Amino acid sequence: MESRSLKLAQEMAKDAQKATKGSWFSKPEWDTAAQYWSKAAASYKTALHYEEAMDCYAKASEAYVHSNATYLAAKSAEDAARLAEKHLKDQAKVIAFYTRASDLFRSHGSSPDRAAEMMEKAAKSCETVDTDRALQLYDSALSIYETEDRGRFGIETFKRVTRFLIDKNRIYEAVEIQSRLAAVCEQINNRNELTKTRMCIIILLLAFGDNVAAEKKLDEFGQDVSFARSNEAEVSDYMIQAYNNGDQETFSELARSQTLAFIENSVARLAAKIRVRGARRTEPIANNVSETTPGIQQGSQQGLQPQPAAAHVAEDDEDEDLL
Repeated sequence: MESRSLKLAQEMAKDAQKATKGSWFSKPEWDTAAQYWSKAAASYKTALHYEEAMDCYAKASEAYVHSNATYLAAKSAEDAARLAEKHLKDQAKVIAFYTRASDLFRSHGSSPDRAAEMMEKAAKSCETVDTDRALQLYDSALSIYETEDRGRFGIETFKRVTRFLIDKNRIYEAVEIQSRLAAVCEQINNRNELTKTRMCIIILLLAFGDNVAAEKKLDEFGQDVSFARSNEAEVSDYMIQAYNNGDQETFSELARSQTLAFIENSVARLAAKIRVRGARRTEPIANNVSETTPGIQQGSQQGLQPQPAAAHVAEDDEDEDLL
């Protein structure tokens, strides 16, 4: 079976090569060549000759570009990326083909979501080996959702990037991603997601050790009545108070409250690990968070400024009792 498939693949590749050359009296037949390259790739794949299959998919993609079949060109580039990722473990080619597929899907005009998906797959492929490159690719995916007015389809990707950044202890960058998500939620008028995202921003700032910026954000967000009346706003306010008072007991109690069960899980887990500065034991602000919102002071909108302080987050092995 393998030798038969291999022989068929080689024949198809020859026919594809012949179609691309044309002659004195005829132009290259790119559409025919693309179909032959695709068939050759499938046969090489059956014969377990993955590198040859990948090369044929790449050539099919370029042939489809010449014949103005952009969507099929994108699909072939995606097939090449999958082979490079699953069978060849060639990181550079994985990224190159997924990026090429993304560009082609976006060029096609009707597939911006697929374009973003390709960039996200490229990012996932290098998460464990090149954090900065993965973040660049994730940023490209998020930018597609933002610029193509497809934000509602990118919410889970924003959350995934947030989880990745928290895992890498890049808390301040996670704040920036959540801020971009908040802008998307406002644009599509998803008030429920917006409220939870705003709480995540405040918690991340506290994890970063920037309680001043957290207070400013609470004031800014409080100008929105729907947030000011929410449980998320109430708990955020109490958390900031506990942090400012050095009250670890109350802060930890608030971090375990039911409200945090509905926000992004990675942020909720991070909240349970936060250690407040100068922690001391005091009476809790409130044993149970009520359904009403305390008076949140209104303030003018102020920009977010990075602080030099390191994130006050406890190590995992010291916090099993809080998780």
